[in-house]
This record gives sequence, structure tokens and C-alpha cells, in this order.
Amino acid sequence: MKPLRERFKKFGGDFIPDIVQYLRDYLSINPNATISVGCDSVQRRRKTIYAVTLMMYNEDYKNGAHLVFFRQNIQKVRDNFDRLQKEVEIVQEVADFLQSELETFYTRQDLTLIERRKYKFHLNQCNGDYTQLTLMNELDFTKNLSLTEHEKVQDFKLVDIHVDFNPFEGKLDSRGYSVNKSNVSYKSFVPWLRGMGYRVWSKPKAYAASSAADLLLQD
Repeated sequence: MKPLRERFKKFGGDFIPDIVQYLRDYLSINPNATISVGCDSVQRRRKTIYAVTLMMYNEDYKNGAHLVFFRQNIQKVRDNFDRLQKEVEIVQEVADFLQSELETFYTRQDLTLIERRKYKFHLNQCNGDYTQLTLMNELDFTKNLSLTEHEKVQDFKLVDIHVDFNPFEGKLDSRGYSVNKSNVSYKSFVPWLRGMGYRVWSKPKAYAASSAADLLLQD
């Protein structure tokens, strides 16, 4: 398997020789961009396929995200919890690698007050608050969300992590199991990743995993 810095490629299929240099070049033009790493997986007959995306989004431009990716195939992981745990292991590996490489030349500049309010709102929703707001009301509410002095200056790692996990248990099926099977993984892994200093986004805001990586796994 190639070294991690050499695995990524563009959606056109061209490999990126060095993802760190690629990000250096991108950030020199878009210093306010948010970098997010996400992963999703799918089962095939004899293997499990993981799709990993790096999503770069510049809130200043609002012209869509720039994406690069790689896929990784391993022997089929039959247990659902183990499969999702592997997703976490992969995004942590990529995030830790980028953190160690980017910190030599990059200082995060995207964490404006409104961006911090958006993340606090997401955390509140994951705890079950404000879940009935419409999208329009959500935007208005977020703009006026108060921040503590600590929240205004809190440090985070240089990349965000997106996990395709559901923060809610949801309804139970006829056997008494949650229909949101990824909720167990959410409760097991998301607090741990956040404790490491990463901003972690879950459903429905985990776009790098729920949308981008999922697209790469379609037949």
C-alpha cells in the first residue's frame, strides 16, 4: 500500500503526488478554508470498501467544496460495529497525519465567531436540543447563539472529522434494537475523538462522510 501522503487522487482520476504539498498550495490561495476528513464504507461479497474524502470548503466564496479521495479494500468485516470502528480508525489516522504535517506551516483561520456558533449549534442538536427548527429558523437561531468566553477562543485541531453516525437512538425494531445502528458507534467513538481536540460532525452535518464518501461507494 502506498504511503498515506501518496494515496489521494482527484475526481478525474489523477493521483496527487503529495497531499501535503497539495494542501499547502490550496491553503496559500484559500487560507480561510475548512478542511474536513470523512469516511464511509460498504459491504461487497468478499470485501469491505472504505472511501475516504478530504473536503475543503471556503465559507467566504460559498461556491461548493473541493474534494479529493482514496478508496481502501480489506477482507470483509462482517460485524457492523467493527466495520464502523474501522471507519473511525481510518479518519483518525488521516487526521493525525495531516495535523502533524500542517502544523509546520499552517495556522487555522476559519474559526470565526459564526463558525463557532454553527459548531455549538450542532453539538446542541446532537444532545437533542433545537431539533424541530426549520432550516431557515436554524440559520437565524445560529447567528444569535451566545458563546462563552472560552468558546470564543477554544483551540481545535487543524482539520475537522466527519462521521456518518447518528447521535440519536431512534425507534426500536420488533426485536428491541435501535433502527439507528450507528448510534452505538456514535456514543463509543465521537466523545473520544472530540476529547482529542477535533471538531467532530455527525449526521446530518457530516457531509464529507454522509454525502461525499457515500457517493464514491455507489455502483
